[in-house]
Amino acid sequence: MVEIESPTKAHLPIREVARRTGVHPVTLRAWERRYGLLTPARTSKGHRLYSEEEVRRIEGVLACLARGVAIGRVRELLERGPASLVATEQAENRAGSWREIIDEAYDLSQDFADLKLRQRLDQWIAAFPPGLLLDHWLKPLHAKLARQRQSEPAQHFFWQLFYEQLLLANGIARKNLGKDRVTCEKRVLLLDFPGNDQRAFIQLFCATLLVAGCDVVVLDYRAALLESESTVKKLGVDAVLCYSHRALSKAFLHKELPSSIQILQTPLWLLGDFVEMQSAELGRLKKLPIISMLSGDTDGVMRQLREQLKR
Repeated sequence: MVEIESPTKAHLPIREVARRTGVHPVTLRAWERRYGLLTPARTSKGHRLYSEEEVRRIEGVLACLARGVAIGRVRELLERGPASLVATEQAENRAGSWREIIDEAYDLSQDFADLKLRQRLDQWIAAFPPGLLLDHWLKPLHAKLARQRQSEPAQHFFWQLFYEQLLLANGIARKNLGKDRVTCEKRVLLLDFPGNDQRAFIQLFCATLLVAGCDVVVLDYRAALLESESTVKKLGVDAVLCYSHRALSKAFLHKELPSSIQILQTPLWLLGDFVEMQSAELGRLKKLPIISMLSGDTDGVMRQLREQLKR
């Protein structure tokens, strides 16, 4: 470990690195301690400092994980160079590592293995960035659970438990963000929709926003839209986000949302899979200057959001 007495601009604190890479500080620490993936320098007080080389290494870790490489193998592959990663992709199924934890989560939910599933969820939340978890684990797991309609009690069990674990993790993230108000970039209102799976998806997307340095308020969509502009002003938010991984009701898209927009002056962003699923139904809304629609994978959506928030 290298100790730095007087940090320079070339060395970044852990929260700045988290904002730049989308990797939570808890995850960065886990990559360092458990997997030996990072070796940040330290100040005399023990605070971690990351060089640009370390940031590039983090991006390399993210690339490996997105390709389905098991996290326990990432260090070896990075040290052996890009050719090793290409050879691994050719020899193994690209989604192999993700499929393993998808199957494990599914099996544990079917067995109602409460304690074991909580432990594994905690480990996965700590080990993987929320954006990767959302795209590569939660979405395919949701599809697998949905196909097994005969196991609805197990589905309710999983979604409720995962939602509870995310609330705990996000509560800690908010507390840490509150200590860092000087560098907290923006405050946004994230609409919450009913449904066990929907609420879990929203909380995991909330986690991606918190990592990016956004202060997030999650509020039931009916309460938020009832007096939208008044609510926005009281909360002091810079934007309203409507995120959904699945299609939203026609009543919401054709009646509730348009009526709220009439009095809303704050930017409204529609994002998530529903934007592409319901593109035709969103045609009229696309023409309104107050609305922006962001689609694509979570990493791409977050890049677009950061650009929007800078304006």
